[in-house]
Amino acid sequence: MNLINTFTYPFRDFYRRVRNVLRWLPTIWKDRDWDNSYINEILIRKLEFTRDFYLSDKPYSLEAKKTADEIQEAISRLHQTKDSWDFYEAPAMEQLEEKWGLTAFNFEPYEHDEKGNVLTYELKTKIEKVNTEEEEEQYSKEFRKTVKEAREQYMKDKIKAYKFIAKNIDKWWD
Repeated sequence: MNLINTFTYPFRDFYRRVRNVLRWLPTIWKDRDWDNSYINEILIRKLEFTRDFYLSDKPYSLEAKKTADEIQEAISRLHQTKDSWDFYEAPAMEQLEEKWGLTAFNFEPYEHDEKGNVLTYELKTKIEKVNTEEEEEQYSKEFRKTVKEAREQYMKDKIKAYKFIAKNIDKWWD
């Protein structure tokens, strides 16, 4: 039996490696070097593979289910901080819209050449319930404050997510 294992192991190992490359291919295919969000995508995918391993019948650990739950918590935390707009800025903007109304965006001609052709446009915004300069100033203050608070909460949650991983990752092996 040991002799058979010695001869078949290289083939089984090669098969496992090819299978591993194929399961990573969709994730790696989407990766772009210039966008940090793919770092999270790759980390989340790795954690998902590890969680699935712990939920299978393959681990030796008696605490496999607990480990899988911890990994799932890490995945959930990373998903939340993966896109600051969905979980942080968008809800903050919705609060502003409730108070001040919707914002309309228009591109208006800004610069023309000597023939009158538009060279550049300027982005103009109009907020529904902002009618005076005082209201515009108040809205601008609230906008900056709201976005700043959303970004701060995003950073706090991101730090917590990575600290959670750092605290637990050394236990996630079998």
